[in-house]
Amino acid sequence: MSARPTPRERRQALITLSQADHRQELEVPMRDGVLLAADVYLPDPDPGRPVPAIVFGTPYDKRGVGAVDEGRFLQARDYAYVSYDTRGRGKSEGEWRAHVHDGPDGHDVVEWVARQPWCDGRVGTTGLSYGGWNQWATAREHPPHLVCMASFAAAGRWMQEIPYTFGVFQLYFAYWVYGTRRRIMNSRSDLDWEALLMQLPVSELMDSLGAAPGTWPDMRDHDTLDEFWRSLRLDEDYRTIAVPCLHVAGWHDREDLLGAFHHYEQMLAASPRARDQWLICGPWPHVGTRYPQASYGGVDYGPAAAIEMDAIQLRFFDHFLKGYANGWPEVPRVQLFETGSNRWLTPPAWPRSTAAQPFHLRSGVQGAALRREAAPGPEPERSFRYDPKDPVRVPGGVSYEEFYEPPLDESYLTRRADVVFYATDPLDAPLAVSGWPQLELFASSDGEDTDWHVKLEDQGPDGRLIRVAAGCLRAACRESLSEMAPLVPGAVHRFEVELGPVTHVFQAGHRAVLAVTSSDFPWFARSCNRFGRAVEQRDPRVAVNTIHHGAEHPSRLWLPVVAEAEAG
Repeated sequence: MSARPTPRERRQALITLSQADHRQELEVPMRDGVLLAADVYLPDPDPGRPVPAIVFGTPYDKRGVGAVDEGRFLQARDYAYVSYDTRGRGKSEGEWRAHVHDGPDGHDVVEWVARQPWCDGRVGTTGLSYGGWNQWATAREHPPHLVCMASFAAAGRWMQEIPYTFGVFQLYFAYWVYGTRRRIMNSRSDLDWEALLMQLPVSELMDSLGAAPGTWPDMRDHDTLDEFWRSLRLDEDYRTIAVPCLHVAGWHDREDLLGAFHHYEQMLAASPRARDQWLICGPWPHVGTRYPQASYGGVDYGPAAAIEMDAIQLRFFDHFLKGYANGWPEVPRVQLFETGSNRWLTPPAWPRSTAAQPFHLRSGVQGAALRREAAPGPEPERSFRYDPKDPVRVPGGVSYEEFYEPPLDESYLTRRADVVFYATDPLDAPLAVSGWPQLELFASSDGEDTDWHVKLEDQGPDGRLIRVAAGCLRAACRESLSEMAPLVPGAVHRFEVELGPVTHVFQAGHRAVLAVTSSDFPWFARSCNRFGRAVEQRDPRVAVNTIHHGAEHPSRLWLPVVAEAEAG
């Protein structure tokens, strides 16, 4: 009787070769002996010589629809394409712990691919979302055969982006951690997430659902910018990453817009290959960065928004991996879709604006207003009552479907008593902005902590509020993301709230509107208005939050206004 096969022998027996699409399933050895499962798509027909390879690492199944379609597209164009399950996911060995192992593993995959007889030693990488982050984690390890990267909606600006945005926990990641508790991601669930996410504390909710044992404690227990998150950030690494990159982002990406721009800006500032960085940003959501469409969230941007991303990525790879003289170096380094005018711009640099202009929050000039002129003296305060049991909600309930589109029309905010608005007069001429808006807020609360959620809206003659940008800040993180500090109840504190990057024009006759509140549920966890670890809090209290104005407390919105001569 023959010996019973070992688990590894059984896996080896499952390695397949598909004659139909020239796809092999192989195991890639890591430096610590762990084997990662990979699908290798070889060119069809076989060119009879080694070819460049493109690598894609994902925790969402190496045979997902996007990977299969991309693999077949590239193999038909004389590339080898390698998609692999990250450690502990799909068919790969090892323990799944999001973000932690991606760099060394990515390095080892790239170098393994470069040594294969079907690869000519030139390797590029691609990937969306986690697949974008995976490339940056790989690049910081400096694999010698990594030639170029195509990075779509990449995360990586940890704790200033995800999973906490300036101290405010993104509740999406409660669902995400739950969805990754098994080896294959399932984006559907029969659970009532709207009811579940109202439960407190958030930490016990996820523990009871059996979340991923490694990933959830990392997010639950590290709620400040501590050594764990610092070790994952690339702040000191960009100066050593000498890799050309195509950066793609979407203005309506609620997950990784901040990270995608961070990678681009840091590479431009520090990389030895700063000249070889390209940025494309369109009116797309997260997944739409890889699969652009003409409309989003109820707004039609016209056919020009639906660019052919397959062709763009292929042209990029053809130049850097095959040396084609296809004109890629002449492609504009910056391509921005300007919302409001719905047109593509190719400015010489990002951001288009080089100096922000203040728009003062006024409460004594015909009611609440945004004015370029500062208040000559004190002005009335504006207070609102924030109840964590009745948070501001995105309409339509909760959906975590992959292509769920939150509405861009945020007129529902006007029906809330706990949202404070400031607006310009109808504009006499277009107002173009391009860069990072920031709110300088002087405010107080009657407790030791709260959250600030800020939205910049475009209000047209029809009265609708169309989302342009948003940002948030936990009040206790106002001075540091590493060391939280309680508020002094009733005292006026200064807060800086960063809004996401924009390129937008407020047309003549429109108003720029600023909305300030203290919740944005269910995208973000609710503040219980208490100091301490947010995910452990179970006893919410009502807060009275107050915005201050005038010469002594000059609350103001800093907008990156484009000079009139450059706005046309």
